[in-house]
Amino acid sequence: MIHLTRIIVDLLTGLLAAGGWALLMVGGALTAIVGGGAGALMLIRVWKRR
Repeated sequence: MIHLTRIIVDLLTGLLAAGGWALLMVGGALTAIVGGGAGALMLIRVWKRR
């Protein structure tokens, strides 16, 4: 019985860790996309002024 509960706990902690890693990856990708879009807008504004 102890082994079964330990396996379940290990699975749950593994899932939580994987979910946290996935959230970090998605957050990083979104930040890169937003940052890239903001950088492109700044470049376009500077280019239009010339």
